[in-house]
Amino acid sequence: MIIVAVILLLFAFSSLILPNMGSSWSTSQTTEVTVSRTERTPITGTQTYGEWYLDELGYIDHDTDLTDGLKYFYSQTGIQPYVMLLDYDASMWNNGSWNETAAEDYLAQVYQDTFSDNGHMILAYFACENDSEDLDGTFYIYYGSAAYSVMDDEAETIFWSYFETNYNDLDLSIAEFIGDSFRQTADNIMHEGNGRGNTLMKVGTVFAVICVVAIVAGIVVMKKAGKEEE
Repeated sequence: MIIVAVILLLFAFSSLILPNMGSSWSTSQTTEVTVSRTERTPITGTQTYGEWYLDELGYIDHDTDLTDGLKYFYSQTGIQPYVMLLDYDASMWNNGSWNETAAEDYLAQVYQDTFSDNGHMILAYFACENDSEDLDGTFYIYYGSAAYSVMDDEAETIFWSYFETNYNDLDLSIAEFIGDSFRQTADNIMHEGNGRGNTLMKVGTVFAVICVVAIVAGIVVMKKAGKEEE
């Protein structure tokens, strides 16, 4: 029993202090946006970090187009996003191929140095050599372990789906398409009554209650009629 308790405590402790690795996106991805069917509860206790993004590339023109979306996502999920647009770093690339291990190590250090809890989520863009605003590098999500209760596999897929769609919308600036992706994701994964099944269940429950009330009322009326005949 003592050994089991120690293991459980270590597991619980690690979930509080260890950030999680995330997932990457490239322009080759094509994913249709789906509606979330998972009920999610916003996390609590996230300490607000003063900055919302870091733009080493100078790609963000009107920052409110970005930060409004990030702040909305934070208000709905309890996860504070932090966007990083990073200059080309040869150590993140191997002969033109993105080095995921090096990127994860870098973001792990950034997370440790920047945030005091695990309620944050980093969206980092690693610029490639001769990068441009066409964004030929790689985007990568890295988040704290507490954020995983909201940003699970389904939520990540939904986020990247919006990201793909908005990236291909040439009417949107970089700030707009990233900010919109966070806003749309929050609305999708956090809306009440996620999933058609939940709606049908509620309708079925109401119908069942009405049927029960009708049956009970009918029985009462029949008993009353029987007594009056006697």
